[in-house]
Amino acid sequence: MRVLIVYSGSGRGLKKDSQILKAAVESHGHECAILQLAPLRQWRRNLEKRFFALLQRLTSERFRRLYFRTLVRFSKLLKATSPEDLVVHLENIQPTQLWKGQHHWLIPNQEWFIESRLPYLAEVDKVLGKTRHAAEIFEKLHSSTEFLGFTGDMAGHGMQQEQKNYGLALHVAGTSQLKGTQSVLNCWQRHPEWPKLVVVSEQAPELPAHLPNVEIRKNIKEEELSSLWGKAGFAIQPSEVEGYGQVLAEALANGCVTITTDAPPMNELVSPTFGFLARPTATQKFRLGTRFRVADADLETVVAGALTEPLDMLGKRAELAREWSTTNHSNFLRRLGNFLNEQARQPSLLSETMRPEKHH
Repeated sequence: MRVLIVYSGSGRGLKKDSQILKAAVESHGHECAILQLAPLRQWRRNLEKRFFALLQRLTSERFRRLYFRTLVRFSKLLKATSPEDLVVHLENIQPTQLWKGQHHWLIPNQEWFIESRLPYLAEVDKVLGKTRHAAEIFEKLHSSTEFLGFTGDMAGHGMQQEQKNYGLALHVAGTSQLKGTQSVLNCWQRHPEWPKLVVVSEQAPELPAHLPNVEIRKNIKEEELSSLWGKAGFAIQPSEVEGYGQVLAEALANGCVTITTDAPPMNELVSPTFGFLARPTATQKFRLGTRFRVADADLETVVAGALTEPLDMLGKRAELAREWSTTNHSNFLRRLGNFLNEQARQPSLLSETMRPEKHH
């Protein structure tokens, strides 16, 4: 089976997801290619959003389904036949790619899903959730929604792990402003006695010169980041939203004792048996997901508790985190293989009546 993965380039996270998925598909004996699309300009996004809002206000749901389905049918008629058997849309549906292939899957990130793309769900054969949280959201929107799960970078699985340094904590935000970076920095500013904290962020503010235990790293290379993951004893990641939690998966695969937000999907990956969870005190709707914010005082309490654990207990948590990562990785590959095999047995084309509709 020939598989095409499509996504809109928006940073390191989706690129990594596409590479992980490609390797997983190929491990099951299928051909796989990746197509990274240029992100939409802001004016195009605004126009799409306003047009969708206008349609919602002035037309019926039945008309909208017919309108968007007609757009896709016309594009199929105007384009040459494509060789793909299956097109997998990462994070969002890419309407410009719906003419390709025989079948379409969506593996969404609920917090970044563009709501004006919801009518195109009727053109998708299956929605696969990276988390159970995502599956619960999308099963209300599409009748063929199932839990897939996901995994971290395959390159680190099975490698010899180096000794962890519990005098080193790591916070990775990249280009995101929704990883709780400011709260982490606020806590460390109040505790110069805490272990050294390395913050990997393109958006982090300039810090006062009197913070000897905090280092900001920007424009970091992948090899440097991999080295930091291998050394750091703690990962401080109080994320406000996650599609899956790739940064959490990396932390666990590297045996970091991980502190994150006690809310979905973050607490699907990090269990109290091998990590620490900070209770969110505020929530806010965020597209199809929810934004969870941890108060500085609550994060400070959880971090302080983690830092006082005996080294042997921290080592046990690190071991359990790696074990969870390995098991999760295997389960993801198994479920993906089952879905691919099931898809390969499907007829080359679905009839119009067989395509799953959005629930009313």
